[in-house]
Parts: sequence; C-alpha cells; structure tokens
Amino acid sequence: MTSYFASIRSPHFTPALLFVNTCGSFLVLVALSTRVGSATGSGLLAGAVLSAPWLPALLLAAPLNRLLSRYAPEGLVRLAEAASLLVTAAALVVPGRALLVAAVCLVVVRGFFEAVTRSATSVVLRNTVPAQRLDQANTVAEICKLTGLSIGAALAGPAASVLSLRGLFLVNAAVLALSALLAWALPSSPAAVAGAGAGKDAGSPAGADAGARTRLRVEDPVVRRLFARFLLVAFWQGFHTVAVTVIPLHLLGGGTRLVGVFVAVSAVAIFAGSLAALPAQRYLAGVPSTTWTLLPMAPLLLAVAVGRTVPTIVLYALFLVLFEMAFVHYNNRLLASASDEELPSVVTLRATLLPSGVAVSILVMGALADLAGPLPAALVVAAVTVLVTAATATTRQGPRRTAAWRARAHAGVRGKRAAGPAR
Repeated sequence: MTSYFASIRSPHFTPALLFVNTCGSFLVLVALSTRVGSATGSGLLAGAVLSAPWLPALLLAAPLNRLLSRYAPEGLVRLAEAASLLVTAAALVVPGRALLVAAVCLVVVRGFFEAVTRSATSVVLRNTVPAQRLDQANTVAEICKLTGLSIGAALAGPAASVLSLRGLFLVNAAVLALSALLAWALPSSPAAVAGAGAGKDAGSPAGADAGARTRLRVEDPVVRRLFARFLLVAFWQGFHTVAVTVIPLHLLGGGTRLVGVFVAVSAVAIFAGSLAALPAQRYLAGVPSTTWTLLPMAPLLLAVAVGRTVPTIVLYALFLVLFEMAFVHYNNRLLASASDEELPSVVTLRATLLPSGVAVSILVMGALADLAGPLPAALVVAAVTVLVTAATATTRQGPRRTAAWRARAHAGVRGKRAAGPAR
C-alpha cells in the first residue's frame, strides 16, 4: 500500500487541493457571514466574520514560521487538513441555540490551519517542481485557489437557502475529507528529507542552520524589495474592496443594481487576469519588473476620470486584469527568489502581511473615499505606486542580485567562523 501511494504522489495534486479547500471554506464563510448579519442587523459584524479567519495567522506568525522551518511541508498539509476536518465536524454536535456563536469560533480556529495549508503547499511546490516549471505551477495553484474561492462564494447564497447552518458544515466536512485525501497524494522532497535527517543533530551545522531558519525575518535585500511590491498589490486590493461600492454609487450615481453589475464584472476581470498571467509571464519574461506596477495605473485613473458608466466599467475591468497579472507575477518572483533558508519566513510573512495590508488599505482608502471621493483616492493609489516602484527599481535584476547576495552572505559567514567574533 505504501508503494502504491508513493507511485501516485505528485505536486500536480496541489492545485486540486487548494481548489477544494477554498471552495468549501468560502461556501461556509460567506453563508455564515450572511446569517450573522441577518441575526444581528450589523454589517460590521458580518464583515468581521469574513475577515476573522485571517486573524489567527497574523497573531501566530512566529509559531507558523517554526512549523514551516522544522517539519516537512507535505506532512504539515496533511495534519492541517485533518485538523480542519475535525474542527468542522465539531460543529455538527453543537446544540442548536449555540451553533451560530460556536460556528464563528470554529471558523476562527480553523483559520490557522488554513494558513498552514496555504503556506506549506507553496513550499511543497518549491521543493518538488523543477525550477523551469515553478512559475507555471505557482500560477496554476493561484488560479485554482481563486476559482475555488469564487465558486464557493457564489454557491453560498443558493446553498444557504436550502440548507441549515448545520447542513452547510456537513457539506464542508465532506469537502474537507476530499482535500485531506488529496493531501496524502502530495510528494516528499528527497532533498528536504535528507536535510531533515541531517538537522536532527543540534550541534551540527545543519542543525544550527535549521535553528536560524526559525527566526521570522528576511535578510535578502532583493526579497525585501519584492515584498514591498507584493504589499503594494495588497494596497490595491484594499482600494478595490472599497471601490466596488464607491465607484458605482458615488462616482456613477447608480444604485444597488449597478453595484451588483460592477461586482460581477470585477470578479470576471480578476479571474481573466489570473488566466492571462499564465501565458503572459512566459512571453513577457523580458519586460522590466516596473511595468507590472505602473501599467495598471493608466486604466485606473482613466476609469475614475471619465466617470461614465460603460467606459468606467470597461476601464476598471482592464485595471483589474492587469492588477491580477501583477499579483501573480510578484507572487511567483517572491517564491522563486527566496533562498531555502528564508523560504519559511517568506511564506509565513506572505500569509500574514498580505491580509493585514489589505485591512489597513481598506480603512485608509475607505476614509479617503468618504472624505474626498473616488478620484482623489485613485490619485493616492497612483502616487503610492510610483513611489514604491521608484524605491524598489533595482528589483528588475532580482535573480542575479539574489544569487550574488547569497554568495556574499555565505562567504561572510565562513569568514566570521574562521576569524572569530568581529568587534
């Protein structure tokens, strides 16, 4: 049986796992948020439920980094999916009166295990996919994750109308059982297994390196610059979250129907951007990295400057297509440029800084849009984009500079060991 599982294990199961996981998760999350909003009459509480699963990863970033640094990523995915299944199944035995409150608490707890799955699957791909196909693998994984999120959120309304909250958790448990099976099909990296065996001796150099990897920090200057651009995309996401209501209501003077049209077109545009990113990064590999941040600003500014329904929707959709392509580009560059030692910290910070950056951006952009309107908010987005792009302009030489930095860093470490402590 063991040899049978070993023969079918493949990194190609990762996109399917992420699709299944996010589909079931957002099916329950959106339905639960709607029920909390209906029960309390508070849009704030409903929004808090939607963002609650990201809170545990933010608060427990250091433990998450230690897990990713010390244990095999495929094993962490299996444990995380099994734990999510057990937590979800616990909702099925909660008494009816306490089910709504317990469901919110269980979703929060499960958020940490979902962060483990998202982070560890990135490490699985990095360890098992050849370097020349890593960008493609990461892009397909992001597409499947986004597709699962979109389908799960879209099914939440129809499912909630025919199923009770307990029934929704039962469906989610069945979906998680499938993702747990897919987790067992993930492969192990021979190099990672060898490194884990060598690192068991705490006094060995490998053991010392493993201890250093548990520190949550990124020292490579190129990876830091890439993180700055990755957080810039998170800033765009926060603006978009505000803009889907502010633009149709305040800029175009429409009602809730126009908001629905705007949201639907936005969802299609983001999905199209994720699909377009796959061939774009293959054929536009020589395009300067600054292009991916500056190009989306032109249709964004035109969309809010025109202020007419059809042109604005079309131009804003083009902005979202380019926005999603930029996200995929910098996500791939970040995962490919990180060294093996810093990869756990990179995926941990990605899982924690991205949602926190989105949350801060929503607050800032929401207040600015309320006080000054959509056009000044878009101008601020463009100004911040230009400043961040200018400050990180050397990122376009990332791969070569990263290799040079690693060589200098290793040489410096060897020199310090040979010469003793420096004054």
